[in-house]
Amino acid sequence: MYQPFESSGRDVPRQGLLLAIDVGGTKTHVACYDIASGQLRSDIVATHADGLHGVAALERILDTARACAEAFQDAPLLSVAAVFPGVIRGHTLLMAPNTPGLDGLDLHGLIVRGLGCPSVLLDNDVKAGALAEARWGALQGIDNAIYLNLGTGLAAAAIVNGRLLRGHNGAAMEIGYLLSPFLDSEDPGKWRTHAEGAAPLEELFSGTALGELARQLLGEGHQALDLFSSGDAAVHRALRERITACAVQVANVAVALDVERIAIGGGLYRQASLLKPLIKDLIDRIVPFAPQVVAARFAQDAPLWGALSMAMEAAHLEQIDQRAIAATLEPVAIP
Repeated sequence: MYQPFESSGRDVPRQGLLLAIDVGGTKTHVACYDIASGQLRSDIVATHADGLHGVAALERILDTARACAEAFQDAPLLSVAAVFPGVIRGHTLLMAPNTPGLDGLDLHGLIVRGLGCPSVLLDNDVKAGALAEARWGALQGIDNAIYLNLGTGLAAAAIVNGRLLRGHNGAAMEIGYLLSPFLDSEDPGKWRTHAEGAAPLEELFSGTALGELARQLLGEGHQALDLFSSGDAAVHRALRERITACAVQVANVAVALDVERIAIGGGLYRQASLLKPLIKDLIDRIVPFAPQVVAARFAQDAPLWGALSMAMEAAHLEQIDQRAIAATLEPVAIP
């Protein structure tokens, strides 16, 4: 069973605030939990509002976070957790094209100074999403699992023997950089890789990639979800090829890690009912010990809840008021 805490060892705080920040390419979600009252407040701000990037964009986000915390008046801020799309190494963010200007900054130092709280944790957003599913969601009690996020981009996280898999550089499970299974076997030199600035699998299957496909096949103004409702046989074939590309690589990872369950979330998955049967069928056919394929509990905000879980650990708080969770979660049936 996944265990978020290494050990207790300290008194559980009875008052104070936990702050969670989920920085996305378009929107940033902020949540503040008050231990004493069990209340949770949240807010959303455009990440790059008014054309802001880099430090200026981060300062705007921190302004929103401060306002969220100040609603609880004089309660002290105990811990902060901020999650980002990309790879966190030390105190900096790498490989994050969707948040221009944040790469290479001392994010830890900027957040510590901006919020006046020395206890600041940073992580990848999808890894944080896996933490949320392990603590409160579809991966509770599961030792070996994959959390797959199908949204604007494509990313995953894995729990192996009860621990979140990070890898040597913190880049484990960045599956968007996996090669497409549809390669020119005659000329490997033509393969597009990270060295050329490509994310091959993500460029085949993600919200962004399918949006581009929709405009190519259906015309300007169409979106990714229009592919799923189209009655055009050629569109359906092109869509199935993209889904197959993703499912094959997820199956390869499932074989390598021998997982018990795959939880799939993200905006694209939640809105496209065709995805699950196609992915599940391929997983069942390809993986020798086929894992369960289920819907993640969290619809769009798993990274935010994962950040809150990180802030809890930093403050040595083992649980929060379940009413705060119930009040903000959309119930999802786990098949």
